[in-house]
Amino acid sequence: MIFRFESEMAPSIRAWLERQGLLVKSEYPAPWGICDLVGVLLSKRRVRQRIALLQTHPLGPIARIRLLQLIPDAESGHGITVPRLIRELEGTLSSDRVLQELATLLKGRFTRISSSGTIQRMNGWAPLHRRIVAVELKLARPQEALSQAVSHLRFADDVYVALPSELAERTAGTARAELFIEAGVGILAVQRSTCKLVLRPKARRFHADPILQMHCVERFWTTSGISRLRALAGTKA
Repeated sequence: MIFRFESEMAPSIRAWLERQGLLVKSEYPAPWGICDLVGVLLSKRRVRQRIALLQTHPLGPIARIRLLQLIPDAESGHGITVPRLIRELEGTLSSDRVLQELATLLKGRFTRISSSGTIQRMNGWAPLHRRIVAVELKLARPQEALSQAVSHLRFADDVYVALPSELAERTAGTARAELFIEAGVGILAVQRSTCKLVLRPKARRFHADPILQMHCVERFWTTSGISRLRALAGTKA
């Protein structure tokens, strides 16, 4: 066997993702479990827009992102009152938690209070990404890997199972490939220094959850990584 451990496959896959311009994280913690590798392709224009708004901190937890999505964009001319937000999130967040999250969003310049006293979202850049890719690594048992990979369709635009080259080629050339095609999951063939697409994922029948996508992208928008994001977008500090 080419590989003894799944982790030995990661460098080839990471290089394959990075050649496509994606930022890559290992061991991404999704709500349903760990995804081995996640790559995000950011929009340079939207990164510049967000930096121009001085929104340099990550948004944070999913609850805060869900709250933000309920707030109208300032550009629309509309807003929402605090009592309305509390009613909208009743049973999900307590009124105290809503107030705490609103204070954090205001401090981070993600929202503002309009002249009429309503809350408005300072946006113009969302969604920040152009593409999200998830990869599940497996040395054997491709069908088990497929079951795990299907979960990642909830947040990723493209999902792949990465297998050692010989197993990948064999899987893609048999009737088992239909299971991957129908699920919308592709197959990558991995060697020590290369990674090759051997089965392209079928077009999606549904869209990924935008809140889960935003939460994923925010994991890449860390304060410590702002300098790299500025370089990516071609902006100065």
